[in-house]
Amino acid sequence: MGRPVVRLPRRKNPPLADTIANLKEFFRRCDANGDGRLNWAELKNVFQRLGVSASGWRAILALLHADENRDGCISEHELDVLLEYCLEHGYIVVVARKLC
Repeated sequence: MGRPVVRLPRRKNPPLADTIANLKEFFRRCDANGDGRLNWAELKNVFQRLGVSASGWRAILALLHADENRDGCISEHELDVLLEYCLEHGYIVVVARKLC
């Protein structure tokens, strides 16, 4: 049996963040209604801003992966799982700062 195939989005220049903290802040700013959670529409907007094709579908997949309590939203404690999902799938690249 062969290995599973992982298909990454075709992107020439994925969005870069210098730290995970800055990346979390980007996701928090996408909370349009200010309830402290990301719903499907807000996640769709996140993926659109990241330049991902089929952003609505990607938002559904992200919810299925990161929404641990199945309430249809990504809460603060589920945000790390969402970021991990985005990093694993190549939607975001985090660049470590050089130490002087």
